[in-house]
Amino acid sequence: MAGERVLLTGASGFIARHIALLLLAEGYRVRGTVRSRDKGERLEKLLGAAGAATDRFELAEADLTRDAGWDAAAKGCDFVCHTASPLPVRQPKERNALLPAARDGTVRVVRAAAKAGARRLVLTSSVAAVAYGHAGERKESFCDSDWSNVDSPEISAYAISKTLAEQAAWEVAKGEGLAMATINPSVVAGPLLGEDPGASVRLVLMMMRGKLPVVPNVSFGVVDVRDVARAHVAALTAEAAAGRRFLVTAGPLTLMEMGQAIAEAVPECRGKVPRHVVPDVVTRLARRMIPSVRAVLPEPGRRSIFVTDPARRILGFDPADPRQAIAETALSLQGRVF
Repeated sequence: MAGERVLLTGASGFIARHIALLLLAEGYRVRGTVRSRDKGERLEKLLGAAGAATDRFELAEADLTRDAGWDAAAKGCDFVCHTASPLPVRQPKERNALLPAARDGTVRVVRAAAKAGARRLVLTSSVAAVAYGHAGERKESFCDSDWSNVDSPEISAYAISKTLAEQAAWEVAKGEGLAMATINPSVVAGPLLGEDPGASVRLVLMMMRGKLPVVPNVSFGVVDVRDVARAHVAALTAEAAAGRRFLVTAGPLTLMEMGQAIAEAVPECRGKVPRHVVPDVVTRLARRMIPSVRAVLPEPGRRSIFVTDPARRILGFDPADPRQAIAETALSLQGRVF
């Protein structure tokens, strides 16, 4: 929809940068929120260097933990793409530590979008809001009707924040009469835009630096950031997307498979990527005895299946191979390692 304005929250984030680039390429005007003007100016230069038409890009300062700024940011916007959410490098000990920014911030954005008369809001959620806290059920396949169990002792602060934030968004959007859709990606990989790797690709960086020579036999769904960005942009206007949750993942990879993809892409990393696997019995014991391990590591040997048919059918989701996504992450990180 050329010329229409999209409010993009958390515009300096890993996923949001790719969304901004795609929106600008398709002719939208983009208003990106940042917490500081300096960060926003760096983002604008980055987008320009990537070939984006920055004359259609503007900045707005707003913080998820504060009311100020959100109504002004959303004013005059046809659509809202809410990507901003805390993603810590280390999980906090307090289970609800991330809620003020994640849940309360999301409610602020939804209300501002409704007040501005936005036609649709697309929320960046996560499979963390879908597939966590189900260990006792031995559940392996997940679809858009599934929710993480926030009462489980086996769930991280991050998964709690994403689950409760998304649930709050649906409740408020319904009350405000605002059309909404969510994109629920798995681990997001792919080429960086800019210097900040972000929390979601630090795992690859650690492997490249030889920080993880031994890893557990666990797997995570992986998806290319560009496919995630395309799903967001498609969900803004696809008629059938309103009221839907879209799981987006290209497929699962074990940590060893991720390391192999890195080594194939960057041969200098062959001696640094994971080379040994922790016995499953040790991983199970650690999960049983250490809550922080249980919160972030899935059951060893299990590969969760995420049903992506709705995203493929409605959004045209056609993901790249997950190994390629990891490889391109590694290629874009080479300068930080060598």
